[in-house]
Amino acid sequence: MLLTTILGFFGGLFGANGIPHYLTGVTGREHPSPFGSSSVVNAIEGWAMFLLGGTLWYFAWIQNYVLYAFISAALGMLVIALVHTQVWVKNPEFYKRILPGRK
Repeated sequence: MLLTTILGFFGGLFGANGIPHYLTGVTGREHPSPFGSSSVVNAIEGWAMFLLGGTLWYFAWIQNYVLYAFISAALGMLVIALVHTQVWVKNPEFYKRILPGRK
């Protein structure tokens, strides 16, 4: 059960973290990333996050502890969402640069 909870949490976290990177990458926009902010880097990073999240989810043995797996994945998704909100709040100059109409 503990392994299911841990893998489910990180599967949700990495899977949800891939969404903004992949979407900004495939639409040709920049997005802050540890590996660079270009659209190509973000598309690859988002793709890699989806693969990592899916792999962790696969090995979480969710069939044995379905409720624990889904709750832990949902918490992982919430955690990364809150992390992303703080990144945007603490980095307003990047936000202004990629969305010029915003203040």
